[in-house]
Amino acid sequence: MNKKELAINLADVMELMLDAVCIVDRDGIFVFVSAAFEKMFGYAPQEVIGKPMVEMVYPEDRERTLDVAESVVGGYMLPGFENRWVRKDGKVVNVLWSARWSDEHQVRIAVAHDITERKKMEAQLLYAAGHDDLTGLPNRTLLLDRLQSSLMLAERERAGLSVLFIDIDGFKEINDGYGHAIGDLLLQQIAIRLVGCVRKSDTVGRLGGDEFLIVLNKVNHTESASLVAEKIRVALSDVFVIEGALLSVSASIGIACYPEYGKEALELVQFADKAMYQAKNCGGDKVILSVT
Repeated sequence: MNKKELAINLADVMELMLDAVCIVDRDGIFVFVSAAFEKMFGYAPQEVIGKPMVEMVYPEDRERTLDVAESVVGGYMLPGFENRWVRKDGKVVNVLWSARWSDEHQVRIAVAHDITERKKMEAQLLYAAGHDDLTGLPNRTLLLDRLQSSLMLAERERAGLSVLFIDIDGFKEINDGYGHAIGDLLLQQIAIRLVGCVRKSDTVGRLGGDEFLIVLNKVNHTESASLVAEKIRVALSDVFVIEGALLSVSASIGIACYPEYGKEALELVQFADKAMYQAKNCGGDKVILSVT
């Protein structure tokens, strides 16, 4: 096989490749892209040849991409690098790259593999691992992680923080009397009201069953935490309309404030839980501040 025949065969292989092959010069200018490039990014070869590669990179990924490109030019063979590119239609594509520098031809040769669907799946799995299936709120695992992060921030900024432990009075009776389907819908509506009572910077999560936990960030006074808790108590006392049924519940709420009642995540949760049970034992529908 002569060189001309070999070149023709290589061109045929390029046409069949699902991954895109890109060649850019030392200045990062496109000098060649394969047929799959258009399928992946929406641009025909003539639209990108002679233009800077970095213009297609998602803005937030450009600096990191240029740093990696420099290392490839310096002789580092890149086995796998992920970044985001912007298609011609504006959609973002997640790309896994393999690249190397050809000193002989003074070009960087890279192969792009579209991993957008994989990234979506990973994001969905990560979200599911940290969120409650029923309400979509953070679950116990993510709650404790958020609380730990909030505590670190509070310590660094010398700010306050409060934990609210909430148990729904009367939920069991409704769940038993109307059925689990109605009970689930009620929990979803309770979650919506809870989120509506706090700031976006706070965290509302479900511990399980009819128990919820709220982390109030940068709350420097127990009075402020008590006001939020009272707002929640009043909001949950309003009638819920579920599938035509008028349902009434109330809330027992315990409060534990950092640093007065603990500096560790589990310690604060335990104090708030204890205060909640005190509210429960006093007949429910109450807010009680934890005491050491």
